[in-house]
Amino acid sequence: MKLQKKFIRILLILCLAFGLFSGCSVSLPSRQTELSAGGLVEKQVFEDARKNARMLTFQGKSGEFSYSWFFNGSSVSSPANQNLKVDIERAGSDLKGAVSSSDLLRLVFHESHLIQAQTTLRINFPDRLDAQKVRIYRKGTEKIIRLLEAPLNQDKTSSVTIPADSTGGTCYLAVMDSSFTENPDRVSAASGSSQPGKSGTVSGVVSGSADSSAASKAPSSPAAVSRAGQSGRPSAARKSGNPSRPSASSSGGKDRYQTDSIPVGKPKPVEPQDVQKNAKKVFYCTLSIDCKTILNNMDKLKEDKKSVLPSDGVIFKSQQVLFYSGESVFDVLQRETKKNGIQMEYQSTPGYNSSYIEGIHNLYEFDCGELSGWTYQVNGWRPNYGCSRYLLKDGDVVQWRYTCNLGKDIGDHEKSAS
Repeated sequence: MKLQKKFIRILLILCLAFGLFSGCSVSLPSRQTELSAGGLVEKQVFEDARKNARMLTFQGKSGEFSYSWFFNGSSVSSPANQNLKVDIERAGSDLKGAVSSSDLLRLVFHESHLIQAQTTLRINFPDRLDAQKVRIYRKGTEKIIRLLEAPLNQDKTSSVTIPADSTGGTCYLAVMDSSFTENPDRVSAASGSSQPGKSGTVSGVVSGSADSSAASKAPSSPAAVSRAGQSGRPSAARKSGNPSRPSASSSGGKDRYQTDSIPVGKPKPVEPQDVQKNAKKVFYCTLSIDCKTILNNMDKLKEDKKSVLPSDGVIFKSQQVLFYSGESVFDVLQRETKKNGIQMEYQSTPGYNSSYIEGIHNLYEFDCGELSGWTYQVNGWRPNYGCSRYLLKDGDVVQWRYTCNLGKDIGDHEKSAS
């Protein structure tokens, strides 16, 4: 029986990969592990993750900082032993005369050859910082090399998530606060890196290359090409069929977050870090939240959840709500549930660049059977990517609905339900 439940849970989560549920473009079974003191992860762990299409998370700590590695197991090409230990410490005057910040960190990576896979690294600060972005650097032979600029995620504490194609050596992280300065005479941008003021990624963000010329001449793997951020400009990579910032296409290819092809005429996902929000531009959409399907499946509902179930199944009555230019479906859900005192819990999934909605109004996935959970629709279509990546437009109709049967009980119609 336990084996059967485990199989069903895996099946359920795999279905999320095709957009049935709200959380992320792909939601695979995950394995979360605390790193050992030495940071070693054996080859067999990655082989198992590749075989079972499992998302791997490894958590480590260095002094007052913590960090998490995220590996998409299905993308691992050559499993190998890995030392994922990262030493994080204050950099002091290491970049004196080139970069200055009240928070300048030195990141020392113990792994010299990171396996080829879709990989990101999240660094968690001990406090909430008064800043919006960070920049990542490496010492070159003549100048300090700027690798990329990335947004800070702000919650109770601050964190930043960066891509990692290959590791080895030392990088520097500078928080762009009020004291931040960068000397253009001492700093140069790496080939393929994001430009100042543009968030993005660069191949080999934690690579061992010593300078920008070496980085630009180094052979690029398909995974490395797919991670290079180019601010949307045409590039050799794009002409060769490897877009600089991949997106799902009608040809059947998947983007870097494993999103399947988008149906013709439907909006493509937009990455949150690429969007500039503008609170001066106000628009309106229609939002509703319901769990009406549970009313027809009361025999499956957990006993302790019956007290929180609305009698009519309506949690948030369909109504117009405002949103600002650049906001996503997730932004609106988060604001309106908080504003109206509705419990909502989500889980960030950096490997898929989105957020997975676990529960609303204290009703969670699996609360009404092994095939139950939250899903969202926009204008009657159920997107196959996460709600954080769906950019709203004026007049959109957004429905958050609870399904008890992998979406079959709520349909997937083209026109919004009234």
